[in-house]
Amino acid sequence: MNERYSMEQQIVDRYVRMAHASNRMLLAAREEDWDRVCEVEKECSAIIAELSTMGDLSPTDPELRRRKLSLMKRVLADDAEIRLLSQPWLRKLESILGTQTMAERVGRAYGARGA
Repeated sequence: MNERYSMEQQIVDRYVRMAHASNRMLLAAREEDWDRVCEVEKECSAIIAELSTMGDLSPTDPELRRRKLSLMKRVLADDAEIRLLSQPWLRKLESILGTQTMAERVGRAYGARGA
C-alpha cells in the first residue's frame, strides 16, 4: 500500500465519521432535540477542520472515489432534511427573540419616562 493510498483512505475515513455524525444530527432533529443537534454539529465542524488540514485529496482509487462521493451525498441529504426540520423551530425562536426584543424596547422607553 503506497503513501498516497493511505492518505486517501484516511480522508475517506473522515467522511465516514462525518456521515455517521450527520446521521446522528438528523435523528436528533427528527426528535426535535436541538441541543443534541448543536452538540453533534461541533463534531462535524472538527472533522471538517481535520479534512482541511489534510488537503482534501480527490482519491485516485476508483472505489475510494465512489465511496467518498456516496458519503458526501448522504451528508448533503441529511443536511437538507435537517434544514427542513429546523425551519419551524427557527421561526419559533425568531418570534420569541423578536417579542423579547420588542418588550425590552418598550420597557426601556416607558422605564426611561417613569424615572
